[in-house]
Amino acid sequence: SQNEVWQGLFIERNKVKQIRGMCRTLADEKLSLKVFKKTVVHAVQALSEGGIPSEVGEALGESKVAMNAFLGNCIILQTAVRQNLEEKKFSKDVNLMMPKEFATVLTAAYKNRREMLRDSFSGPSPSLDLPSLQSMRWRVDVTISTTSLSRVFRPTVILSLTLSNGDIRTFEVSIEKFNELRYNVAKLLKLTLDLEKHPMLVRDL
Repeated sequence: SQNEVWQGLFIERNKVKQIRGMCRTLADEKLSLKVFKKTVVHAVQALSEGGIPSEVGEALGESKVAMNAFLGNCIILQTAVRQNLEEKKFSKDVNLMMPKEFATVLTAAYKNRREMLRDSFSGPSPSLDLPSLQSMRWRVDVTISTTSLSRVFRPTVILSLTLSNGDIRTFEVSIEKFNELRYNVAKLLKLTLDLEKHPMLVRDL
């Protein structure tokens, strides 16, 4: 039976349900091979760098099927690397999970990136020694007189950021740009919350 087949694969029991769901969408042709290849590339990048670039997360977030494929590929590759799985066993199991054309793409990625992923897992977690935001002050200015008529009586937002290293950065943005900033921050926060709630999210990605 299918249950017995999946029990013999290298996927951990608590992840089998999620991976089966992802593979079912591939069998039902709900995701093109071209998009699947992109999710594999993004999965390798996320696992090797320890995070998902914002533009990648935003693009994947627009398609639930693509996001499921990305997270599923992360689980499959991460599990295989940590078990030090032989390529032959990986290929055999993946071909039992999903259609051959998709399995071929994932197997090639494992073969070519296996050592790199193993090194990234065995080394210390990547971190950037960047200053954090300590405080922020803001005010709204309205220009009464200027040589540019388009700026008269148009409000602008002045932001002053104090960083943990003592630096103070001050800059001016228009109302339109400030609203765009608010929108993008809210969008990224929502995407982050959606990822944290996703049942297929790899906790130690």
